[in-house]
Amino acid sequence: MTMTDEAKTKVKNALAETPGAVLEQVAKENGVTVADVVSCLLPEQVRTISGDKFEAVMTEISTWGEITFIVATNDVIFEAKGEVPTGSVGRGFYNLHGKPIGGHLNLNNCASISFVSRPLFTSDTHSVQFYNHDGGCMFKIYLGRDADRKLIPEQVATFKAYREKMAG
Repeated sequence: MTMTDEAKTKVKNALAETPGAVLEQVAKENGVTVADVVSCLLPEQVRTISGDKFEAVMTEISTWGEITFIVATNDVIFEAKGEVPTGSVGRGFYNLHGKPIGGHLNLNNCASISFVSRPLFTSDTHSVQFYNHDGGCMFKIYLGRDADRKLIPEQVATFKAYREKMAG
């Protein structure tokens, strides 16, 4: 489904009014998908690439150190902090065999991957967000923070360099 110009305007206005808004909430309030909301972020806040880069992106993220892996549904926001293990492809899934982060990710259902740099509530964030063909968020990976809740500078630099490499 393509977002109407009217919906785009409403979403862009909502993001301008509340820059740290939760993307899922903006989507719900405006009757659009989360991927639609991401497409309305300012150009300096988001770079999106094809989901066919799933395996390469996940392999890269496995070198970044501790991150926060988030899966959100209407009923729960699940967060796991740790290193993303190197995965392997089998039976249509990207399989992560690690602790605390493990599971089986349907890489064929990934339509796009967005590198997002924006405030969330009152904190600056950098994340890699994976979107399915329906515009829903499969999961998000947020960069880690130190003991003082500050972003880790080396991780931010790695994220930005990789984002530019992939989104060129």
